[in-house]
Amino acid sequence: MAENLNQTITGGASERKQDKIIELRPTLFIGIGGTGMQVLMRVRRRILNTLWGGAGNRTRIEGLADFPIAQFIHFDLDNGAVIESGESQAKDLQFDQVKFTDDDKVVESFDMDKYSRDEDSLEKYPHIKEWLPLTPQRIRELRFDMSSGAGQIRAVSRLYFFDKYAKIRDKIRLKLKALKAGLSHERQLAELGLRTETNRFRIVIVGSVAGGTGSGSFLDMGLLARWLARSEVGAADVELMLFLPTGYTKANKDRVEANGYAALMELESAMMGNKGYVGRWDAYDRPELTREPYSEVYLIDSGNLAQQHTKDVSDVYHMVADSLFEDFASADFARAKRSIAVNQAQHKNSLYNAPVPQDRFGDMRLYFSKRFSSFGMAVLDTRQEASRDERAHRWAGAMLQAFFGVGGTDAGANRATDAQRDNFLAANMFLKGTPFSDFPEFSDKSIELKRSSGDFIDFRVVDELLEDRHGHLLAGVENRVNTRINDIRTGFDRSEWPAQVRDAMKHLERDAVRDQDSTADTTEDRISKRRREVLEDVKKVVRDQLYGYLDNKEFGGLEYVLSLVEQIKDRIEAPGSGLTAQIGNNAERYREIKEAVRSREYERLLNNLEQTRSTFGFLSNGEKQAGVVMDHLRTEMANALKFHLRAKAADESVILLGELSRWLGNRVGVDAQGRAQWNGLVGELQAGREGVLAMLAELKTANTILQKDLDKEHATLIVIPVTEKDIALPSAATLRQWADDAFKDMGGSKALFPMLGEPAQRALILAKVTRMAENMIASTGLAEGATSVPDPLFEALEQMDVSERLDRFRKLLACSMPWIDANMAGDFTVVSDQFKCVIGVANAAGFKAKFGAELESCVPTQVGITVSQLEIVETGTRGRAVCYCELAGVPMTVLRGLEGWRTSYRKEGDNDKAPTHTHIDPTQFTHPIAPNTDEMKRLAEDFGEFLQAIMLGVLTRHTGRVVPPGQYQFAVEPGDLRRIGNERAIRQNGMPASYEKNIALRIEEKLTALDAVQTAAMAALAKYYERGVYAPKLVAQADGSQLPYVGFGSAISAELGARLRESARRKGMASDELERTVQALLGRLKEWANVIGDSDSDAYDWEVREPEADGQPRLKYAIKPEMLEAGRLEQLLRPATAAPATLAPAFGMAPPPLGGMPPPLVEHQYFLGINGQQQGPFTAQQIVQYVQAGQVAPATAKVWRAGLPAWVDLAQFAELAPLFHSAPPPLMPPPLG
Repeated sequence: MAENLNQTITGGASERKQDKIIELRPTLFIGIGGTGMQVLMRVRRRILNTLWGGAGNRTRIEGLADFPIAQFIHFDLDNGAVIESGESQAKDLQFDQVKFTDDDKVVESFDMDKYSRDEDSLEKYPHIKEWLPLTPQRIRELRFDMSSGAGQIRAVSRLYFFDKYAKIRDKIRLKLKALKAGLSHERQLAELGLRTETNRFRIVIVGSVAGGTGSGSFLDMGLLARWLARSEVGAADVELMLFLPTGYTKANKDRVEANGYAALMELESAMMGNKGYVGRWDAYDRPELTREPYSEVYLIDSGNLAQQHTKDVSDVYHMVADSLFEDFASADFARAKRSIAVNQAQHKNSLYNAPVPQDRFGDMRLYFSKRFSSFGMAVLDTRQEASRDERAHRWAGAMLQAFFGVGGTDAGANRATDAQRDNFLAANMFLKGTPFSDFPEFSDKSIELKRSSGDFIDFRVVDELLEDRHGHLLAGVENRVNTRINDIRTGFDRSEWPAQVRDAMKHLERDAVRDQDSTADTTEDRISKRRREVLEDVKKVVRDQLYGYLDNKEFGGLEYVLSLVEQIKDRIEAPGSGLTAQIGNNAERYREIKEAVRSREYERLLNNLEQTRSTFGFLSNGEKQAGVVMDHLRTEMANALKFHLRAKAADESVILLGELSRWLGNRVGVDAQGRAQWNGLVGELQAGREGVLAMLAELKTANTILQKDLDKEHATLIVIPVTEKDIALPSAATLRQWADDAFKDMGGSKALFPMLGEPAQRALILAKVTRMAENMIASTGLAEGATSVPDPLFEALEQMDVSERLDRFRKLLACSMPWIDANMAGDFTVVSDQFKCVIGVANAAGFKAKFGAELESCVPTQVGITVSQLEIVETGTRGRAVCYCELAGVPMTVLRGLEGWRTSYRKEGDNDKAPTHTHIDPTQFTHPIAPNTDEMKRLAEDFGEFLQAIMLGVLTRHTGRVVPPGQYQFAVEPGDLRRIGNERAIRQNGMPASYEKNIALRIEEKLTALDAVQTAAMAALAKYYERGVYAPKLVAQADGSQLPYVGFGSAISAELGARLRESARRKGMASDELERTVQALLGRLKEWANVIGDSDSDAYDWEVREPEADGQPRLKYAIKPEMLEAGRLEQLLRPATAAPATLAPAFGMAPPPLGGMPPPLVEHQYFLGINGQQQGPFTAQQIVQYVQAGQVAPATAKVWRAGLPAWVDLAQFAELAPLFHSAPPPLMPPPLG
């Protein structure tokens, strides 16, 4: 966590007055293709740049890993799509933080060759072959460059999705598990002032329909996300933010629009419950997919309902990113936005019934999905939050410079002087220099000392090494010499004195001087040991003193300390003149003196002592002379040893200085700026300086980012200029004092410096100094006597005149209208309740009281919204107002661009380019645009011809396996059968132009040749198609009742049936005879018509009623060819010879069967309702006999059997009514006589 900025100024200028924890839904963002990347990069940047938390705990995160409530996935083929539009990777100071990490990406190489190496390549992947509209040969011909995206080929993107399916699946699962692990993130989120909502998850998928990757994978991604969400988190709202083609047509316009239209066709069908798009993504998983891929679909365009348009689609990227981010910024605002989706569901759950000419099509329903929404968002912003952050960073940087003494413009002002250096050396390193004049007196005046001809400067360190815890070493040597001489004088004969003195000198030298063959400690060893002790003492003293200087305001901080250490190093090591050289010279002086004493004075005195033995007879004189010589020897022996040890101590001092110098550091190179780089303590201090400079650079970078945000504009951001009080930067002394206060609980520089090398620890230091800067700015910015700073947005708006303020409000509301360019004045009319508009602002009650009336006067009612849909809620964010408006429940047919996109779709489909659809069977998709009257008439005529051609056998159903399935074929010539497409293709686009004329002629020939009964048979087939094949779907109403929704197929069949009836009448068949014939033929359908196998799959599921309880599919029938022969149908309908009539039995007794009645196709058991009483069960034959016997009146009776949803009138029951007229009237005998 980077910054934990605790505000301590009560009532200060807190940008977020959120004293309560914000509960937010854990959200997984999935960006598909370039558009998804562009939007989500902006969301990520906003998360990074926001100060989180309440008034007492403002926090900025260091990286997106610190914000676990939001997880991200980027799915793309384009390896080069890594940066926002308008940004440069080299110049983007946040690129490393904003970019998608490897854990966030599925952006990989794609070996497409494995699907196209040869014609059998796809046979290895049957789950791909069943949908891929590209053959291996076509793939090879297109020569795709997989490194730069899908090349606007949607099918390639979908193939890439299938290829990477396992990785996408596992990535989504991992991200959902991370979101679900809320307990492990509680502490982390609490520092941000956030908390996760339990059991409420959200997945947002962002992409466009215009390109390749996003356009080709958005349906699969939604279905996969919904399936995985059920298994991983129980449930989640899976939402789609889908950008429309308008903003992407600068290059390759036709392809972009064609892709967009094809994608919208697929989306329309998917939201209507299309089942044929996908069943599995690999050979192993068996996903249980939902009926629809998304719970919410938001359409986004480059123009909105208030006719606000932008040429730069990045404006819309910003708007969508702002909206997605705002869900994290304010609990109340996020809840208000979420409640919109819940409350507006009523407008999305019904279908749009496009109007059709009632005079022709009657009750026909032409349905389109209304599961689509759109939104817009705009912001009034004073930019004060960013401005105050920028000032806080500047002040924090100045405080760091003042505290650490780095980064100043005058580097020389912070350098240590020579006097300060020398004082430091003397006080802390025993390097105070004093003249040395304690030279021995030589009796031999011929002795000349070359190095020690006069006084020289010696240093305290030498004496320090000659003194340990047992005392001064030289005094000890002198005492041992005296003791030894005294022992010789008292213990030996004078004649033995010379020998004893020589022996004593050897022992004294052996005790003082290290012999490599000896293991005993010597005085030299004590000097070496003392050197090591002094080294550690000096290092501690020097470190403490230097760090003390860092905290000493009288010295120049870090720059001063670094310069002092560098000068100390130079003073020690300077060639010829440095302290090391001086003390080394002193060691040579001491040795020169020692050698002179030892070789000249000592030997001369020993010689004199031996000469005293020749005066042995003259006792008194010889003893006296020997005593004098012994006293001189005592002195010179001590001198020889003392100067030897001083030389040793000087040598050890040189070693000590060398060790101290290395500890202080050595130059190891230069940096990029040519500055010397050191190791040791200097390196440690340099690293501290680099750490401080890094913090200053971080603050500068943050300031640059903030300034960039201040300068950034987009179409839905409305900046409110505010004149902010200028607060001068305090003096260096004041800044230093503030820094001292900020760091007082951290132990000073000695504790701070080790922290400077760790980014996380540097962040803590930055947090403290930035917090102090914010506190000081807050207190300095208060007006005299004030306890809080007024909201700058309120102030700025109040200072405007009314007309200017109204202009800002109009723009705010206009820019926040839903961003779809739609025609709301056409056949589809929006109601005001489909809109919801929320304005979020700090002090919502006060804002409403001051400006509510003016805002209401600016609502753009021309788009359909009213002031009743406007709501003002609390956000707690001062200085800005956010306006969000959502429109729910619109069909795609209202989009203004659809017609042009469909034209491009047709153009791209007529050439030899790659397919626009992502499935080999495009006929499963429906047009999202409602046909106009002329188009409706053309489609109706073509579909009517299609149905007649099937009934007459002009078109036959292809029985082989072919894609798209359900193909019908036409015999252009005998034996030359050609496929013309399946029913859905005819339904979408009409009859193929190349066959339409010939088919129409063939139909006309056959219809002309039909007699009245055959024409009635055609009418019967049309009736069967209307009620059986295309049985209207029963839709439950709010009160529980069911109403039939007549679909296109049923309506056209009814229209066709009416025309055929009229034709039969024109051929001489009376109306009542026609009805009897039609009913009779329907009762014996299989006898004169052939079933068309598998034809139940021709119709759209959402338009046709499910099969009855018996499960029989709704199959088409065609007239048997032999039934078109003259008289064949009459023969079928001609009754057999009737048996003599008998007396009618009483009701309740089964009458004998009537001759000539056709047997029922299925022996159902029927119940009758007579005068409110239920009777039965009966067979069909029994009921017919009761009717003909007059025991049951069809006009007043009701009937029911298994499979019927309710009781129906017996006279209108198609299964039985025709049978009531099939028996001939009883024969009347001739008159008697």
